[in-house]
Amino acid sequence: MTLPNGDAFRAFTAVSTAYLADWQVIDYYRQPLPSEVDERLAAMVDRLLTAAPAERVRFQQALPAAQRALFGIFGHRAATLAVRQAARGWLLRGLVGTAVANYVIPPRRNVDVSLALFHFCARKLGVNTVDLFDEAAAAAGEAIADHLRAFGRRSDVRLVSYGWRELKTPDGVQYKFEWR
Repeated sequence: MTLPNGDAFRAFTAVSTAYLADWQVIDYYRQPLPSEVDERLAAMVDRLLTAAPAERVRFQQALPAAQRALFGIFGHRAATLAVRQAARGWLLRGLVGTAVANYVIPPRRNVDVSLALFHFCARKLGVNTVDLFDEAAAAAGEAIADHLRAFGRRSDVRLVSYGWRELKTPDGVQYKFEWR
């Protein structure tokens, strides 16, 4: 069935927000890695990556803060999966998810703390940080796009400087935030 122009994306937005409404950050955070929720959010990000700029804006404007926060958790989880699977695609999805979470940047939020994890993981995987962050910026909202581009060009990013630790677990690498 073919939908009139724009209707398919409106349907995607409605289905996505309905799915996200059933999740709380704490419940998602407790899910095994990977989980069905990770796959669903990855599919949403994949759709955003192919969407027109106006559609991406509409999608992000449709998300209440609690639903945007889920994309922040997704970003962290996707970065972990990227390293475990040596998969650039997960890293890009996670970075775009982090951009969705920061579509509206609250006062006093230090977005660099989140971005540092992606910068570190990209270098660990041999991924060019400039290319990765530029690609994510192309799909990001205005509030964070320039910041993504600038952060990808930095050469002074150290994981520990932003409160992150890399842990080795039986399941593979895990990143833990421990701001001191």
